[in-house]
Amino acid sequence: MIADAHTPEPVLTPIAKSRAGAVGTLRCEGLDAEETRMLRAMGLRDQARVRLCRVGEPCIVQVMGACGCSCRIGLSRPLAQRVLLRVD
Repeated sequence: MIADAHTPEPVLTPIAKSRAGAVGTLRCEGLDAEETRMLRAMGLRDQARVRLCRVGEPCIVQVMGACGCSCRIGLSRPLAQRVLLRVD
């Protein structure tokens, strides 16, 4: 889809400031290399589909796989404040 002047930019919100139950795709920009490697090792990579299960400490996200499987991962609040979510 090609964006035009009337297409709004997607809203990106830190996971820590999103609402429980929100579903969307992750944006992992601006993280240092070690944080990016750690998230990728847990299955959280840029453009991953997730559902926010719990806000707080830890922030719990459910990573939704393409095959229908999923897993839940807990993130510290400081990290969850830097990982962004584009809500669908």
